Amino acid sequence: MFILVVGGGKVGSYLTRALLADGHEVVVIDKNERKAKMLERLVDRELVLVGDGCDPVVLETAGLARADVVVADTGDDEDNLVVALLTKRKSKARCIARVNNPRNRQIFESLDPVDPVTVISSTEIILDVLREYVSAAGHGPLIEPLHLFGKGNLQLVKIGVQPTSALAGKPLSSLHLPEGSVVVAIDRANTEVEIPSTDTVVRAGDEIIAIVKSGATEQIAELLAAPA
Repeated sequence: MFILVVGGGKVGSYLTRALLADGHEVVVIDKNERKAKMLERLVDRELVLVGDGCDPVVLETAGLARADVVVADTGDDEDNLVVALLTKRKSKARCIARVNNPRNRQIFESLDPVDPVTVISSTEIILDVLREYVSAAGHGPLIEPLHLFGKGNLQLVKIGVQPTSALAGKPLSSLHLPEGSVVVAIDRANTEVEIPSTDTVVRAGDEIIAIVKSGATEQIAELLAAPA
């Protein structure tokens, strides 16, 4: 896969090295010649085009027309927006854009309703993680957030089954999950992680691993905490 990265800063450098390690073809565009040379020394190959990624000629020279993915990863949302616009107008590449100000997310997402720009906001990711930990803290040791998916709409969580839970000793089918949630595994002490069926009997001390929609974690925790 050919990936064009606009912005050779810290994130762009780490991304480039990871993509090369995975066997992808990568070209980086950066305005700063010093950064360009530093990145090429790090990866030990010439792959940086020094220029303005907002310039259509520079993008075309870098290979925009044949790119599979374009990553707009500068520290300026206006520049990233221009790169995303040019990508949509002049190529069929998938576009991923970094947004430094979460308020600008909607502008990026409105560029193409059919094939929307994938927007990455580190601020929102950090806030989502913090909110999940705050929510989990309200349930003591019951909930452990494991991972956020996509835009934070889905979460992988581990929820403990307390000895007093009404579900203990009953089949998994007795747990009426909120819509859009699914149990993917049960982690039991001194045994391997089990992929359960609806007939699997839940035991006190089990840790249920589930994919849930945002906002459903507390509902599941309350179901498991309900006294027998």
